[in-house]
Amino acid sequence: MVTIITLGAMWLFVTSLSNASNRTAQSRQDNARVLAEAKHALAGWMIRQAIEAGENNPGRLPCPEAAGYIGTSNEGIAAANCTLPTVGRLPWRTLGLTKLVDASGEPLWYVVSPGWALPTVVSTLSINSNTTGQLTLDGAANAAVALIVAPGPALNVQASAGCTARSQARNALAPDFRDYLECENATSPADAVFVTNGPAGSFNDQVLALTTRDLLPGLEAAITKRIEREIVPRLKGVYGGNFNISAATPVYPYAAPFADPGPGTGTSDYKGDPTKYQGLLPFNQTQGCTVSASNPRCTPNLVGWITPPDPLANWWDEPWVYDGVGGWGYIDSSSCYWESGSFPTYDARICEGVYYEDAAFPANPGLIIAMQAKFSNVAMGLRALVATKVQIYARDDTPDAWIPVTADPPSATLNPNPDGSATVTVSGRLPNIDSMAWDNWAQFKIRLERQIIGDHALLDATDATTGWFVRNEWYRLLYYAVAQGETAASVASLPCTPGTNCLTVMSAGVQENNKRALVLLAGRSLPNQARPSTALANFLESTENTNLDTLFEQPRIDASVNDRAIVIDQN
Repeated sequence: MVTIITLGAMWLFVTSLSNASNRTAQSRQDNARVLAEAKHALAGWMIRQAIEAGENNPGRLPCPEAAGYIGTSNEGIAAANCTLPTVGRLPWRTLGLTKLVDASGEPLWYVVSPGWALPTVVSTLSINSNTTGQLTLDGAANAAVALIVAPGPALNVQASAGCTARSQARNALAPDFRDYLECENATSPADAVFVTNGPAGSFNDQVLALTTRDLLPGLEAAITKRIEREIVPRLKGVYGGNFNISAATPVYPYAAPFADPGPGTGTSDYKGDPTKYQGLLPFNQTQGCTVSASNPRCTPNLVGWITPPDPLANWWDEPWVYDGVGGWGYIDSSSCYWESGSFPTYDARICEGVYYEDAAFPANPGLIIAMQAKFSNVAMGLRALVATKVQIYARDDTPDAWIPVTADPPSATLNPNPDGSATVTVSGRLPNIDSMAWDNWAQFKIRLERQIIGDHALLDATDATTGWFVRNEWYRLLYYAVAQGETAASVASLPCTPGTNCLTVMSAGVQENNKRALVLLAGRSLPNQARPSTALANFLESTENTNLDTLFEQPRIDASVNDRAIVIDQN
């Protein structure tokens, strides 16, 4: 009887242990399911936001649930901003979910890394394929971008290494994360160090990490669409549709030699080279930046005046005038001089003198005055023609005040030259002397600033449409290629000829040989790649994209290749 009773007790004990083990396994399985659902929702939310026009921080994650919304009809909505790293409840309503709970009936908790959510209401982040998560998980630094936690039932946490003693007391309306998470996960204030395991009896958090590997492929797909929709049209219009160049046959800038683009500041100055048709997008900046070792692409003196070949024939020293349909009258005398600085970066060129009206027909319009100048290195970057940088003035006689010409304001045109320079012509109509009730002659002054060659809006981090591209530094991940027949070297023979001097893109085995210009978006660094680097193979994987010929490929995106080809222009 004793033996039978003992065996029965042992059977009951083992059965209870087995049942407890089964219940624990089932709880973990249930938790894994809801954690995975939350993870997918977070990644989906990030992608949806990233692809939206007007999203200035594509790639950002939401903050945790706003504490003030708990227990109200707004429960589950993310806070607008949060101090990072931050720990809070999962913003299930913002993510489009029902309220997810773990096997013990507790809502899920959520941790987000610095750099991946908005720390203030109006914030600018810098997220791209080189960005890392800043959460340490189980001792591995930068291991996670975010964490989702199933907290499990309340525990009486015992003091031990990495654990602060706490008898968890839960308040559904004013939850304190220390009453739900334990040990390293409950450090207050929250730090960036988290764990997936802890002492038995004092730790029951079930943690699921979101890594850059989870998030970046979706983000890169969204960014590809944003580039196609918002950046490509601007690139096509830099030297097309203006600058005396047809929008149907735009000219594209020369490429910058490939050098270390980052992450970090890199070493490239992003300055185009008239002998290069592949490399980095020439994203140098000439205005609104400070020259420093940490900002090598700031090149304020890149564009300068070009010395005339014959110093005795300074065709740009004197303004030249039109008559006939261009106006009536003549220049009697003029002189020109530089304004501040030194050659070739003088701030401005000024010409002034005396002009006369047409004595026989004094009512005819005033004459048109013009100036022409040549500037270096224009096609070595993304430049814009800023017509406000030319001013024309007139006055009756000294000491009368100069009157700006506004009735027929100055205009400017630009023509590119094969060496990357450009010729700028500015002009404007001087006031009719008779209608101004002046004498039969007057004085004029025309002032042309070097910064008439300005930076294109694509370089402006505050631009409402494309500023995100600059702030998030996606230009560091673009490899740029232009057909030689689409640069200033071939203005007379635009566009390129398919099958002869255009670029070719191969996709799914089909080759299209009519591409004028394209960019390749490099994805996140793969296991066999090291960045920063000066080697293109550390950014692009496809052999066709790294062999420096005119054939490029849109490969199938998988774990070993993540190049994305984006066509800028084609015939």
